[in-house]
Amino acid sequence: MPNRMLEEIKQTRPFTSPQQEAALNVLRTADALKRGVDLLLKRHGISSAQYNVLRILRGAGARGMHCSGIAERLITAEPDITRLLTRMEKLGLLVRRRDGGDRRVVTVTATARALQLLDKVELPLRELQKQQFALLNKDELAGLISGLEKTRESIARGNAERLQR
Repeated sequence: MPNRMLEEIKQTRPFTSPQQEAALNVLRTADALKRGVDLLLKRHGISSAQYNVLRILRGAGARGMHCSGIAERLITAEPDITRLLTRMEKLGLLVRRRDGGDRRVVTVTATARALQLLDKVELPLRELQKQQFALLNKDELAGLISGLEKTRESIARGNAERLQR
């Protein structure tokens, strides 16, 4: 049976291990998923990083969240969260407030405009994700989710072990 991944990347040499093949499959699939989401969000005038921040702020509610809390919850690491928040503030998507007691602490909340935008994006995004995973049944989706969670756990354990050395 031909290897689809080798065909897709036009490589003739076999993979050195199933782990290498799995890693490349995850990366290629993640890129395809992200491109679809990016295209959808671009039509609504925001990036995937901005959407991610707004989703986090919606969950935080009216109390908002500190910048460090937002950075910790991002799906994809953002190297300059301050610059991202500044751009979003200029777009009228969020408000930043400095703490009265400690001026270094900044609390961020989503604006009504941002929450409306999230509501507008929610259904098309759900439909896109449904289409992206259309060929997987419930058991296959559950297996995929479980396998990805175990992979992240392995990565976290490996990172923790490297830090202890």
